[in-house]
Amino acid sequence: MKKILMALAIASLGVAANAQTTQLETPSKYTVATNSFWSNWYIQVGVDMSLITTPNTSVFKDDWHGSRTYGIDLAVGKWFTPGYGMRLKANWENGLFAHAFRNTDHLWAPDFHDGGYGAIYYDNLFNLSNLICGYSESRVWNFSVYPRFGVIRNFERNVNPIAIGGGIESSWKISKTVGVYLDAAYVFTPDYYLGRNDFSGHESNGILSADLGLTFNLGKSTWSKAVPLEAYNALAAASEEALAKLRAELDKERAENARLRAQLAEQKPAATASKVEKVIASTATSVFFDLNSAKLNSKKDLVNLEAVAAAAKESGAKVTVTGSADSKTGSSAWNQKLSEGRANAVADELVRLGVNRDNITVKAIGGVNEVSPFNLNRRAVIELK
Repeated sequence: MKKILMALAIASLGVAANAQTTQLETPSKYTVATNSFWSNWYIQVGVDMSLITTPNTSVFKDDWHGSRTYGIDLAVGKWFTPGYGMRLKANWENGLFAHAFRNTDHLWAPDFHDGGYGAIYYDNLFNLSNLICGYSESRVWNFSVYPRFGVIRNFERNVNPIAIGGGIESSWKISKTVGVYLDAAYVFTPDYYLGRNDFSGHESNGILSADLGLTFNLGKSTWSKAVPLEAYNALAAASEEALAKLRAELDKERAENARLRAQLAEQKPAATASKVEKVIASTATSVFFDLNSAKLNSKKDLVNLEAVAAAAKESGAKVTVTGSADSKTGSSAWNQKLSEGRANAVADELVRLGVNRDNITVKAIGGVNEVSPFNLNRRAVIELK
């Protein structure tokens, strides 16, 4: 009978810990799930106007016609979170294209070498709309800022100065796959490599530019809520209900224990073992994992596994560990491999805690969508029979 009480106490402790953790770990309403690596990529295609500026002189006091260039822009980027992303941008400028409307000789055959330049920029993007106001899939306008680092190729002087600067970007969503962006940036170089005396009339080391173009999203471009508060509350309620049932059964067993105490010497071991197995079989423990991970990293999960191991060793019960992954991310082959890794990680931990490996059965069912929200399918379920 002591075995029965011990098994019930362990099961009650595990469910109570799950219920308490569920209530305490409710996320912010702005929290989103981490998407796969191939999500939230985009490309941008646009045109720009740039003004090569002169040091120690107001930008607009320079020769407007001599310093102005036009160019094309191509960029590829990725958002790692709704608030942070990166972008690699190529810029191609034609020095004499600015004179096209004054000199028809260059209208159809502009010279990219005479005053022209090319540039490769790396931008770290911070979406202030999402960082300050929280992510919203229905938001049309987003405002971002970024520092910029790059290399400029001056075709006339045959030099490659380093460029440092930053900018701002406004973007408007037209559809899930297409948007419009307007970008303004300023970069400068440590030496006066950009200008040429017969082009702008001055030595120059800064570029002020404005870009206008289209953004094309590749694949998934939205973010899912990590776990809605409603789902957490429902999970907490279900845990509380399970805990109440276990407490009721524990009360019954206590009453049974009092009634049979006098007859304990006559109690058949097989009957006692049958009751223990029945109680243990009614409990199941889930261990949850991060996206694309088979690593045990939760103190709560380790505590629960210690309780399961203690119950399995006490009763000699068989243990089944079933690993799974969520079917919304990753390929079928990867999810199968991931679910196997999760099941084996839990089995290895139970062996470390003293459970006989011969009493453990490992199963892997790959990507599933058995529970909601889908994040909770990244788990391994332990059952004692």
